[in-house]
Amino acid sequence: MSHLQKRSSANPMHPFQENLYKWLSRKLADSEQNHCLDIPLVLTSDIGLVRTENQDRVAALYTGKKSINPLFAIAVADGMGGMRDGGICANLTMSGFFQSLVKHRNLDIKSRTYEAINEANKQVFDIYRGSGGSTFTAVLLDSHGTKIIVHLGDTRIYTFEPKKTVERHTTDDSLAEVVGGTGRELLQFVGMGESMQPRISELTRQEGFCAITTDGIHGIEDKTLYKILVNAESISQASDRLRSVAKWVGGTDNSTSAIFDISKISAFIDNYEGSGIRIWDAGGDLTTLWLREEDQAFNIKQLKNQEAETPSLENIETTKPEKLLSSENTDMRMIEKKPRSHTKKARNKKQTTDAKEKIQLDIEMGNLE
Repeated sequence: MSHLQKRSSANPMHPFQENLYKWLSRKLADSEQNHCLDIPLVLTSDIGLVRTENQDRVAALYTGKKSINPLFAIAVADGMGGMRDGGICANLTMSGFFQSLVKHRNLDIKSRTYEAINEANKQVFDIYRGSGGSTFTAVLLDSHGTKIIVHLGDTRIYTFEPKKTVERHTTDDSLAEVVGGTGRELLQFVGMGESMQPRISELTRQEGFCAITTDGIHGIEDKTLYKILVNAESISQASDRLRSVAKWVGGTDNSTSAIFDISKISAFIDNYEGSGIRIWDAGGDLTTLWLREEDQAFNIKQLKNQEAETPSLENIETTKPEKLLSSENTDMRMIEKKPRSHTKKARNKKQTTDAKEKIQLDIEMGNLE
């Protein structure tokens, strides 16, 4: 990843994005599925039968109930086939988008989405100059019940209800669907530069299920795909059947989906009590924190050799390191080392003022398997 290292020296990633990028880059099994236990969400990704690398990424982010303008985002990215470093571009797109969502937490949901997709586009373009990129489609929900769609490329969004109807909410940015041609070449993708024009709209559906899918699943004929969705009685059943049938019809591409219950996701946002920023993907979940914008110059790798003032942290738990227990999923937290109390006796006060305070970031990684 020398190109990323060059970028980081000239324009370093925010520590939050750097941690998320590394986590999304970890090696996973050829077929992964995460039935998120505390939320109505299933994330699935399968390499298929032909590809040697899975360049799809699927993830969800919740900024936390105590954050400014709490936001839940469910996203799918697919690295551009035939271009450079598809998997890396998908990682960079996802991590850049999520980082920007948190950074622009003071904006309304639509403006926040616009800033985030443009930041992801800029980051990919700055490295690849249009020779690499990713599709990207996401659904974002805020605490007011507003649901926003952002879409680029040929990932898709469907809503459906058992034994009722299926509705598609996106149009592929392909020659075939935009101008009536016959090719699958994409006219829009993350990383194309200033000419990118993302489609941002509101999702008005209040009930039923929602699925975000990559083109590996679209190899299933539309009639069959619709029958699978309309006859699925749960989001788990829909996810399992889409993954299996995508292989049965040839498995020529990576197949990835994020499927959730629309009304129950909204209830989850209202009632979730967890602290920190939480992220899920097909292989597990991650809990992390955010350094404020004014602290972006902080370089984690230099903390042991650098004296600094104490930065303020958002969404922080006062947790002693020994209370951080590893689990089957990845758990990463940054811990603020509290300064000594200024109410101590005079003889101790001199000692505390002589030694400049340092920040300690403790990162604990659970079992990635």
